[in-house]
Formats: sequence, structure tokens, C-alpha cells
Amino acid sequence: MSSDEQAAVAVADPEEESSGATKVPSNESSSRILVLGAAALALAALIAAILFGVMWWVAANDDNADLAASREAVVKAGTNALKAYTEVDYQDLDGFFARQKSVSDATMSQQIDQSAPTFRKALSDAKTKVTTDVQDIAVEELDDHEGKASFLAAIATTVTQGDKSSAKPLRLEVSMTRVGDEWKLSGIDSVPLVAAGQ
Repeated sequence: MSSDEQAAVAVADPEEESSGATKVPSNESSSRILVLGAAALALAALIAAILFGVMWWVAANDDNADLAASREAVVKAGTNALKAYTEVDYQDLDGFFARQKSVSDATMSQQIDQSAPTFRKALSDAKTKVTTDVQDIAVEELDDHEGKASFLAAIATTVTQGDKSSAKPLRLEVSMTRVGDEWKLSGIDSVPLVAAGQ
């Protein structure tokens, strides 16, 4: 082999080696990129799962969930109490006063016992029947730890006395106290209605 041929082979061989060597690392780097990309996606999915798991756990153990449940319990008990206090049938006054006492705390129950004879006579003489539609309840105050709550209620009543009937809207402010596991009515007052523009 002449020196020219050896030089040609030497020049040809480094190119083949370098081009062959470049192809192998290029396949390896593509595989590495895919593996690293898949690992990054798996890590991102794991982080997202942990993050959402922690958020779910915090929400499940949050006081806001307990407070919302208490608010719903107050609304439900308040609706029942409003109906017990405002729906009357002069033919079942014993049931009327019994329903009131069942949704009242001890103090209100005593007041019902004291005022029942007067109301019984007035309702019976006027042959009064009242039906109530509780339109809205807005809880103003809720202290779950102390067991105290108050709300404003908008109700519509239909009052029938003899053969006369009339509709009457009422706004009431109601106080509730938790007795054991139940919310009981501890106060009820009328709130004056204000006409628009006043």
C-alpha cells in the first residue's frame, strides 16, 4: 500500500468512526430524553395526587364543613319552629301548644304554659286558622361552640277567621339555643316591614 492509499484510508476511517459514533449517542440521547420526560410526567402526576389528597383531607376536616352543617341544622329547626309558632287551627289548640313546646327551650315552654289560656280563648272565639309559608331564612349569627344562633325569617301567612280570609307577610327575628343535639327556639320577635322608598 502506498502512502497515498494509507492517507486515503486514514481520512476515510475517522469520518466513518465519527459518524458512527454520532449516530449511537443520538439514539441513546433520544432514549434518555424519553425516559427523563416520562419520569418528569410521573413525578408531576405524583405531586398533583399528593396536593389534591392533602386539599381533600383539609376540606374534610375543616371547621367550615362543620359550620355549614350547623347552619343547615339551624335553618331546618328554625323552619319547623316557625311553622309550630305560626300555624294554628282553632279546632286543635292542644296540638298547637304541644308543637310550640316541642320546638322551644325551657324558658319559652314556661311562657307558653303561662299564656296558653288567654290565647286559647281568643283563637277559639275568633275561629282562627293560620297556614304559613316560610319563604326565606337568613342566619345572622351562629356560635356553634356556645350553641347560640339567630336568624331573620320572611314568612307569608294566610289567616282565616270564620268566613274571612287575608294574607299577611311577616318578618321575624328568631333566636335559637342548642339543647343537647337539637336546636330549640329561645326567642321570637316581629320585625317591622318597611315599604319601598322609606
